[in-house]
Amino acid sequence: MKFFYYFILASLVLQGQAPHEHTPWDLEGAQARIETHRKGEAQLKFVFPEKVVGDTIQLHFELVSHEFNFGVSMTQLGSFAGTPYFEKYKDYTKALFNFVTVGFYWAAYHRDRKDLDRFDAYLKGNIKWAIENNLKVKGHPLLWHESLPKWVVDFKDSEKLDSIIKNRIRYLIESNPEIKYWDVYNEPVAVFKAHVSPSGVTRWVTHKGGIESAMKDLYDFVNTVDSTKTYTNNHYNPSEPSFLALNKYLNDHGVEYDAVGMQAHMQTNAGVLSEDALWKLLNDYESLGKDIQFTELTVTSSRRFNDWRDHQVFLKQRTEKIKKGQTMNLPSLPEYENYQSDYIKDFYTLVFSHPSVTSLTFWNLTDRNAWRGHAGGLLDENLEPKKAYYTLKNLIKNKWHTSVTKTIKLGETLTFNGFYGDYSGEILVNGNYYSFDFNHSKKRTNPTEVNLTKLQKH
Repeated sequence: MKFFYYFILASLVLQGQAPHEHTPWDLEGAQARIETHRKGEAQLKFVFPEKVVGDTIQLHFELVSHEFNFGVSMTQLGSFAGTPYFEKYKDYTKALFNFVTVGFYWAAYHRDRKDLDRFDAYLKGNIKWAIENNLKVKGHPLLWHESLPKWVVDFKDSEKLDSIIKNRIRYLIESNPEIKYWDVYNEPVAVFKAHVSPSGVTRWVTHKGGIESAMKDLYDFVNTVDSTKTYTNNHYNPSEPSFLALNKYLNDHGVEYDAVGMQAHMQTNAGVLSEDALWKLLNDYESLGKDIQFTELTVTSSRRFNDWRDHQVFLKQRTEKIKKGQTMNLPSLPEYENYQSDYIKDFYTLVFSHPSVTSLTFWNLTDRNAWRGHAGGLLDENLEPKKAYYTLKNLIKNKWHTSVTKTIKLGETLTFNGFYGDYSGEILVNGNYYSFDFNHSKKRTNPTEVNLTKLQKH
């Protein structure tokens, strides 16, 4: 996550416009690509649980969850425990998203915590809540050099630490079977950068033979634990040549991993991705043949800094304030709230139109306790929706939604064209109601037999 703004390319800087103004993107071909890659035709053959007499049936069904993962991080939720914001946060999450990221940071989740059992129960409670509300779950991360308990920072025996790391990873995967998606090593090519302090993990990477060898070893290991999971190689600066090179190395050496993870925390003007830069980035990684996941997205409604140097001045000042028990957060501004809404609309549309992308996770749901003190949420400080929340909801729940109401002959096969995902509906025939669910995907064969369940009269 750190220092996404180290790379400053002219192609990313929006020249000739005020920072709070967004010039609408061209989005040439985006709608056609969405129709081609996110939707498809399906044929449904309804199977009744009993003999039914009649001529026609009335039916209605609609998409309840996209196949594409529209996500949000739940890493803010813990700070709202015991407050009215806790349930409010979850309500707004399930109203919009179908995918959540749960944090398993070693610095917080380690054996020396006196309240580890309570903390573990809290995490498992979040996972249980997500599953009960039809939200897919990602665990983040299995390992990261920036989030370590002090004893791991100081650990010197790399061979022994290798066993400790792998035992912990095995425990996380096996004790959370509901989690299908995992970020394996977060920000791997940053291990030896100047801003990263030496630690037991950086020494472990050296011990394993360097970044490439260590990552290969780690992915080989997680696949021995459970090869059915979706494993992601995630980094804060996907435009960095070394990250693309690492993914090519893993590919060339037959390493089994599923997705490339990209972060985009746009808290500086220099870090804002233009339409052309974003499209080029996606196409550069498409050649790997892996899924692309946008794992962490931040679009702020507070004032952005010019570049990472200006940003660092603010962050240092903010850190000093926090040490003194004070706060230093950037306010959300009306003109930037309009910018946030407009930019998100174009960003999501372009990304959703690219066939290699399978998920897009907005990092902070709310401005309250947002990362680095930016107003980077879709909800404000009081957890009320900003304009961007409604914009995104209109895309996901309205524009990119399928709903079918129709009358057909009894025994007729229904053909429809809709977005891929999970559907739910009801049929009425001769005064009797029947419910049904089905999944629509490219992989399904036609016609799909849909089993009906008889309901009590409405």
